[in-house]
Amino acid sequence: MIYLDHLASTPLDPLVLEAMLPWMRPEAAGNPHAAHPAGWRAADAIEQARGEVAALVGAQPGEVVFTSGATEANALALLGGVPAGGGGVVSAVEHASVLGCLPELRRRGHPVTVLPVDGAGRVDPAALDDALTDMRHSSIVSVMAANNEVGTVQPLAELAAVAARHGALMHSDAVQALGTRMLDMAALGLHGLSLSGHKLYGPMGVGALIVRPPFRPVPASAGGGQQRGLRGGTLPTPLCVGLGAACRLARERREEDARHIGGLRDRLWQRLRDRLPGIRRNGATDGLAGCLNVTIPGIDAADRLLDLPDLAVATGSACHSGVGEPSHVLLAVGLSAADAHASLRFGLGRGSTAAEVDEAADRLAALLAG
Repeated sequence: MIYLDHLASTPLDPLVLEAMLPWMRPEAAGNPHAAHPAGWRAADAIEQARGEVAALVGAQPGEVVFTSGATEANALALLGGVPAGGGGVVSAVEHASVLGCLPELRRRGHPVTVLPVDGAGRVDPAALDDALTDMRHSSIVSVMAANNEVGTVQPLAELAAVAARHGALMHSDAVQALGTRMLDMAALGLHGLSLSGHKLYGPMGVGALIVRPPFRPVPASAGGGQQRGLRGGTLPTPLCVGLGAACRLARERREEDARHIGGLRDRLWQRLRDRLPGIRRNGATDGLAGCLNVTIPGIDAADRLLDLPDLAVATGSACHSGVGEPSHVLLAVGLSAADAHASLRFGLGRGSTAAEVDEAADRLAALLAG
């Protein structure tokens, strides 16, 4: 298998697995919320992990709320964070876990605005300014740091500055950006940030919402009062430790990973462009290091990829592959439904190699030329 779908999920880094294993053995049993030595040991490990998560995004450990993943973190931020009587503003290219909150917000009586994007998938700060002016009441703005389909990086600092002028809270789904780009919440002016373990070479089933004052979302359920009452339930020590280790590795390897992965992305694009006349690139060229989204006019990407079962790439958002609907992101940046169906997303990662990139491009070109 040539795995080029790291934007959907990254393989667990061996060093992360090594950090988790001691907490998966019988002798490590202990509820981290229990008042005895076994519980205290687990709690200490979780607090160390909380510090690593916070360090990745320039936050304080006490601002980290562990969740089951970014989907839960986004829902907690949006459904729990819209102020009473306030509204929500999001972009048209947000992940489904953000857009999926909008019907419930509307049902609760909150006005919602969906901002358009340009042909690269970027939000115009002036459009946000207009939206918040029209809304005229307290709001939460949620714009992702980098898009999971076309890789475009949003101007978060500018957007947060606009939100601040209107007294709005600023949240960002930063799932895709943190592996190769530095994000400092305080410097950017963010009040909330969501991340996910399995997009950072960490374990599936764990993520975090970082909550900075004055942002304090209402929890989805009362639970048992854990995590300052923001998210109840017993924390999974191995998963939290794994997320902490993944965040530490991301902080240490971020620049090296960005150079390696970005070089492979450019190599893949050059090779595809040389072999497939008419191919077009979607999104901003200065976007995520590991993302390459292309349109090959006249093909049905999902159908043709059935002939390459050992090549793992995506034909749209990984969370919606197989449903037969064109990507909402590609439609938002101006592609037709036909061109959206003719598009492929390659996700390069830490373990990707030049040999894999070359073979993937050559085999795809040979298939489409046949």
